Amino acid sequence: MKDFKLSDRSVFLTGPLSTFNQAIARTITQMGANVALVDRNVSSAERFANQLSDEREINERFGKAIAIEADLTKPHHVQDAIAKTAESFGSVDSYVDGLLVHTAPNRFYDDNALEDFERILDIHSRSPLLVTHNILKFLKARKRGRIIYLMHDHVNMGLPHNTLLSATRSGLKDFTKSLSREVIEQNITVNCLFMGTTEEYLMNFKKDSQSISDAHKEISPQAPWSKIMDSNKIAEVVAFLLSNGASAMTGQMISVSEGLSV
Repeated sequence: MKDFKLSDRSVFLTGPLSTFNQAIARTITQMGANVALVDRNVSSAERFANQLSDEREINERFGKAIAIEADLTKPHHVQDAIAKTAESFGSVDSYVDGLLVHTAPNRFYDDNALEDFERILDIHSRSPLLVTHNILKFLKARKRGRIIYLMHDHVNMGLPHNTLLSATRSGLKDFTKSLSREVIEQNITVNCLFMGTTEEYLMNFKKDSQSISDAHKEISPQAPWSKIMDSNKIAEVVAFLLSNGASAMTGQMISVSEGLSV
């Protein structure tokens, strides 16, 4: 990844401080990109942004990091967060959607299957569309940009207990294909990155007394070849997609999942 510099990138990264979002932020700032960590839990985002800023003091080639509090289900919060990012860095030219929140594992015919439907729909569908619609104004003005949507490869496999997650998130796949054609003339790329089994995904299945590895063993019969993902592997592919080296890649469904859905 040393050949891919991101010193000309200002990235709007949404989502909680999951292992993969932390790895993405650290990787791209070390390659020179500026990153805005956008989440409702701003205290955690601020602490991590301060860590990245401390690293920049040691190596001035690293990019800047800021934390922005925003409820991305509200249009005015989205607009304000993007404006703050552009004001802080002088521009915003990339959007990485890491806003993944898991539903409790259950089957769709369970009585409580739809109890959390509106919140999950807001997070997995409405929020990324609101952010994309507003950030495109900046990307089109610059006539370049990167948009990356993250999702779990388990959605592709049609595994049980994932029905609500699949229903609210998988629409971004076809949206990616369509949007990539709309914005290709503005040198904006749009891609989906499918991740393998992450620690956050397993936390959804973990019982009180279980470890992450025990939870992984419990779901292994559904996908016996799956491995727990190293978040740095996800981060490196995101960094590549943000780079000039990926300028010809758009409208793609890219799997970084240790072969989970081959």
